[in-house]
Amino acid sequence: MTASDKVQTLVIEKWKLPTKDRIILEHLVLSQECHWEPDAVAVAKYREELRQCCNASFWLVATKENTPLGSHIVLDGDKGQKLSVKSDMWNLLPERSPFSDFQYKYCAVVGNGGILQDSHCGQEIDQADLVVRFNLPPMNYSDDVGTKTNLVTVNPSILTTKFKNLLARRKPFVDALRPYGDALFLIPSFSFVGHSDLGYRALYTMEDFGLMHRALFVNPQYLGRLSKYWKKGDFQPRRLSSGFMFVNMALEFCQRITLYGFWPFPHGLEDQAIPHHYYDNMLPKPGVHAMPAEFSKYLGMYAQGVLHIRLGKCERCVSTGKKGGEENVTAPIRP
Repeated sequence: MTASDKVQTLVIEKWKLPTKDRIILEHLVLSQECHWEPDAVAVAKYREELRQCCNASFWLVATKENTPLGSHIVLDGDKGQKLSVKSDMWNLLPERSPFSDFQYKYCAVVGNGGILQDSHCGQEIDQADLVVRFNLPPMNYSDDVGTKTNLVTVNPSILTTKFKNLLARRKPFVDALRPYGDALFLIPSFSFVGHSDLGYRALYTMEDFGLMHRALFVNPQYLGRLSKYWKKGDFQPRRLSSGFMFVNMALEFCQRITLYGFWPFPHGLEDQAIPHHYYDNMLPKPGVHAMPAEFSKYLGMYAQGVLHIRLGKCERCVSTGKKGGEENVTAPIRP
């Protein structure tokens, strides 16, 4: 154990974590240099359970196939509220999900946590077959977060705060999309009353600028099914975060998953203060999401060998999976 490892272990001990989570996190931190391999049996079990309950390949996005003309969309945020599926809405939907046949060998799910600052993880992230990002994060930190994106969410909140509900100039919004290249944009427009109009304006804007074929609406049926699957025991968040939702999507689509930028603490591994996001320190609305509880779930998945969580600096990673002539593999742990 290096001096830095000892510091990190002492820092973790200072945090008020359940004993099980602390043990897993210490193992995770101390094995960051090791080559990690998933437990294929555990991954297959999660994949099968999630396909049975939630089936992201069919339900993740609203399509003509799963959202018939004349039906109703039940909002997952405003309980009891419905939207009628009329022809103007229905005509905006793709015939079927673009994810119907998607399977990936290696996926990077990139959160926006401040722990990505000075991580030098960009090159490692860009090696993934599928890179998922959230809420149009700034991409001018390529050394830390990479440049590749295949899928990115566009939350109605950012359309309101950053782009003034798209009621004035729309070009700044389109300019913000361009760094993502050919990525698909997923808009969760059917959670709360009023969000659907924002989503339509975003899609119409993209259509006007030749980007409509890359815009999709998240289907609230998927969110509802996923919430029902996870809300058990003491895990009762008001709403699952976008990050948690797409980690679960990746569990259905990917053989190997690494999380980057998922970190619910205000201090890093060296006990240094870090911002909430790698690009700003804007705090979330309190009481909506349960980030520490979700992180505990990720730690549990890591312990089972289902996914990996990248922390600290990626330059310490032994990308060949070997160290000192010996293969150095992180095995699942059973705390």
